[in-house]
Amino acid sequence: MASRTKQKEEARARRLAEEQARAEREQRTRRLQMLAGVVVVAVVIVVVAIAISSSGGGSPSAPNSASARQSASTVSSLLAGIQQSGSTLGSPAAKVTITEFGDLQCPVCRDFALGAENNLISSDVRSGKVKLVFRSLETASGNGPDPGVFPTQQAAALAAGLQAKAWNYIELFYHQQGAEGTAYVTQNYLQGLARQIPGFDFAKWQSDSKSPTLVAQVTQDQQLAASQGYNSTPTIVVQGPKGKAQPIVGNTDYGTLQTAIKSVQ
Repeated sequence: MASRTKQKEEARARRLAEEQARAEREQRTRRLQMLAGVVVVAVVIVVVAIAISSSGGGSPSAPNSASARQSASTVSSLLAGIQQSGSTLGSPAAKVTITEFGDLQCPVCRDFALGAENNLISSDVRSGKVKLVFRSLETASGNGPDPGVFPTQQAAALAAGLQAKAWNYIELFYHQQGAEGTAYVTQNYLQGLARQIPGFDFAKWQSDSKSPTLVAQVTQDQQLAASQGYNSTPTIVVQGPKGKAQPIVGNTDYGTLQTAIKSVQ
C-alpha cells in the first residue's frame, strides 16, 4: 500500500514538473513575441524617419543654425564667380540655354536642383557652355495650407535677382526646403534665406520683394508655361543653335541633360 502511495506521489510530482515546464515555455514564447513586436515597431519608426529625411521633409533650418550655415557655404562655393543677371545664371554668350520651370516648394524640383542641376552648374554653366534660366510654375505650393504664398515666394527669389543673387536665393530655398503641405513658408523663413546671402542689401531686397512688377513676372511665367502645355515641375527646356530638345519633365540625371545639350548644339 505504501508502495502504491509512493507511486502516486511520484506521478503527481512528474505531472507538476511537466506543467511548470510548459508554463515556463509559454511565458518564454510570450516574451519573445513581445520583443519581436517591439523590434518591428522600432524598424517601422526608423524606416519612416529615413523616408522623411531622404524626401527633404521636416522643418526648414533656422537661419543661424549649423545646417543653414553649411548650406549657405555650399551655395556660395557653387555659384562663386558665375555671372548672374535677373533669373539667369551663366554667360550671356552661352550657346545653349536651359530653362527650368519650377516651384520652390516642389520636392522633385529640390531633388533635381541638388543633383543633376548642381552638376550642370559646376561644369557646363561655369565653363560658359550653358546658361540657366529660372521661371515660375505653381504645382506643390498649391497643395499647401496657404496657396496664395506662391507669388510671394517666387517674387522673393526674383527680388534677389535685382542684386544678381537670384540663384543664391533659389539654391538656398531648395537646400532648406520644408515638408510639402506644411505652412513653413512664412515671412520669417523668406527673410531668413535672404540674410544668408553674403554681400546682400537686405533692406533693398525687402522693398523689391513687394514689387507688383515681380509678381506680374511670376504670372507671365505661368502663362508662358500654360501656352506650351507645361503643367509639371520641374519642366526643363533645352535650346541651342539646332533648335529645342523635347522638354524633360521631373527629376533627371546629368547624363540625360548632356544628351539633350548635344542634340541642340
